[in-house]
Amino acid sequence: MAERLAALGIKAPAKAGETAQQRAEREKRERDEKLRQAEEEDARREEERQRRLNDESSAPPTPVKSSGKKPAPPPPVSRKNKVDVAQHDTQQAQAEAKRSENEVAEKAIRDQQEAQHAETKRMEYVHSSY
Repeated sequence: MAERLAALGIKAPAKAGETAQQRAEREKRERDEKLRQAEEEDARREEERQRRLNDESSAPPTPVKSSGKKPAPPPPVSRKNKVDVAQHDTQQAQAEAKRSENEVAEKAIRDQQEAQHAETKRMEYVHSSY
C-alpha cells in the first residue's frame, strides 16, 4: 500500500509508534536501498552491453569495397502497392454506397409495413364497429 501511495506521490501515513525522526531515517534507508539497487542494475546492464560488444567485435569483419564509387541506389519502389491502395479505397467507397442504398431500401420497406399495419388496424376497427 505504501509503495502505491509513493508511486502516486502521496506520503504514506506514519506507522503507529514511529516518530518523525524514525520515519526520516527509515525513508533515508529506503532511498539508499533503491539507489543501490538502481546502481546494481546499471552495472549489470553495462556489463551485458560490453559482453555483447565484445561478442560482436570478435566476429570476422566483413570485407568492404573501397573503390571510391558511390554505392548502388536502392531498387525503385514498387508502384503496385499504390494501385492496390487506390483499388481498396474504391472498393470501400462502393461498399459504403451499397450499404447506404440498403439502408434506404430497408427504411422504405419498414415504412410500407408500418403503413400496411396501420391500415389493417384501421380496417379491423371499422369492421368491428358494424
